[in-house]
Amino acid sequence: MTDIIAQTERLYLRPLTVDDAPHFYHMNADEEVLKYTGDNAFCSIEAAAEFLKNYPDYKVNNMGRWAVCLKDNNTFLGWCGLKFHKKDNYVEVGYRFYKKYWNKGYATESCKAAINYGFETLKLQTIYAHAHRDNTKSQRVLLKCGLTKIDEAIYDNQPAYLYKINNPFVTITNISALETYAVRHPVLRPGRPLEDCAFVDDNAPKTFHLGIYFKQNLVGVVSFLKQTHKDFKDPSQYQLRGMAILKSFQRLDFGKLLVQEGEKQVNKRTGTFIWLNAREIAVPFYKKQGYTIYGDAFDIPKIGAHFTMIKSISL
Repeated sequence: MTDIIAQTERLYLRPLTVDDAPHFYHMNADEEVLKYTGDNAFCSIEAAAEFLKNYPDYKVNNMGRWAVCLKDNNTFLGWCGLKFHKKDNYVEVGYRFYKKYWNKGYATESCKAAINYGFETLKLQTIYAHAHRDNTKSQRVLLKCGLTKIDEAIYDNQPAYLYKINNPFVTITNISALETYAVRHPVLRPGRPLEDCAFVDDNAPKTFHLGIYFKQNLVGVVSFLKQTHKDFKDPSQYQLRGMAILKSFQRLDFGKLLVQEGEKQVNKRTGTFIWLNAREIAVPFYKKQGYTIYGDAFDIPKIGAHFTMIKSISL
């Protein structure tokens, strides 16, 4: 077996190939298999092969639907995997099996494996799923896999329930100023003395620091200081400072989670206004979190161009 994505006690998940076209054709030709999906059957094996030949998700999104096979004899049972929805910016788990393999626990087993791969290997923050409102079997599978029903939705033009599960390997907690150095130093002060990681008021009574952990390893930090900007009169303002995520965990929404948790804690401390001096390269990130630029760019010695950004919060 090559290119194995994940394994369970009975199954393995592998990338789909054009050789799976007959399975796609015959499986989708079963009206009961497609009953709650909103999909259409392939008109021929050739059409299924063309679909698989042009399937882009593995290269484009580093994930996709994978073939689910028995370890004992390599029998193709169906597919299960992750799909990135670019328009709505979320990842969804889904599955489909030949009817003759229903009610054997394969959907639950493979779905758990796909979810674990998404969280442990891809470091996704959240995985979603949809189940048709009348598809009680699929709903039970999602619940067994640890997902929680959060809303009603229209999916593939059909009434559905929306489910989600958060990454259990990711935690956020309050930490000390000294603990932030492990991330501040390599990200914000590389090549400089460790003492350069210290900020004024790091240990002030109203300052707090957050750390985000992946599998109990600190991978990101941020600090919030009860600091007054000379141009703003809001008495309950905080400065966001020292946001840093280790390189291998960047662009995975770890920073977003830290900012969101920080805003919640600022609000609990009766803060209603946050400002920060963002590096030029970080401006797009903060804009996505609802922060706006105030004033012109300015230079911080040894670091480079910055912009002051602001946000009023009321949670």
